[in-house]
Amino acid sequence: MSQVGRYLEPELVEHLNHMQLSARSVVQGGTIGQHRSPIKGASVEFRQHRFYVPGDEPRRLDWRVLGRTDRPYVKEYDEETNLRAVLMLDASGSMGYGGDFGSKFDYSARLLAAFSYLMLGQSESVGVMACGQGGDDWLAPHSGPTQLSRVVDVLERSRPTGATGLPRAMHDVADRLDRRGLVIILSDFFADADEIRSGLAHLRHERHEVVAVRVLDRHELDFPFRNWTRFRGLEGERGRMIEPALARRSYKENFERHRKALEGACLALRVGLLSFVTDRPIVEGLRRFMMRR
Repeated sequence: MSQVGRYLEPELVEHLNHMQLSARSVVQGGTIGQHRSPIKGASVEFRQHRFYVPGDEPRRLDWRVLGRTDRPYVKEYDEETNLRAVLMLDASGSMGYGGDFGSKFDYSARLLAAFSYLMLGQSESVGVMACGQGGDDWLAPHSGPTQLSRVVDVLERSRPTGATGLPRAMHDVADRLDRRGLVIILSDFFADADEIRSGLAHLRHERHEVVAVRVLDRHELDFPFRNWTRFRGLEGERGRMIEPALARRSYKENFERHRKALEGACLALRVGLLSFVTDRPIVEGLRRFMMRR
């Protein structure tokens, strides 16, 4: 199997070809595309027709073409610009956790590849940052058919290990991007809630649209352990033997407290938040993502 095929199976690609990703916010890019630019140039000349997709404004429909062909098309003009996106992948140790359905990291990597395929297929610019304890692997946003292979190269080099560097990486991305765009963060967000909020606030202060995609394992939601179990920290914590019945209540209270803090931060900062669980098909979550957007 090719490197690309490892992350994008034929069945998934079939579904992706029927999806389309659009930014809600006004974005700024360097080439002509389907997203509205904040730059109000002198030229608003008609450029091309594009097939209508759910979410397009009805006022942009070309009613003459609709009446003639019975097919909905929208008009695009020269002032419109492409989407520039950065996909952030958490490569901390906790993302390596997983059971029968694979690790959260592998699931997130496949999600990242799917998002990249969607956007690059629309001539958008895509960049990647894989952030881990040992440093960040940065791929600047570009469009074109070869960018997907570069994205996959980053995924191939990345391994989940060490303490999280996600909050710091969010600040780094906010400093790197010189134009407004879309930032999608794929992580379990197991980090200090105040530090996460600070990183999200920096991205929003720079006027980027931000989507937090939380990827969790079913065990982290249900805590199904029944017998004495040795829990080993994946980010440098010391292993401990624990009686699950004694730890379950404390774990669930802490998990719920952190979840509410994350949701509160996203709500206050107008950051989109969507959760994926690794025992569910990726395409199912992608459909929910598209419907919400």
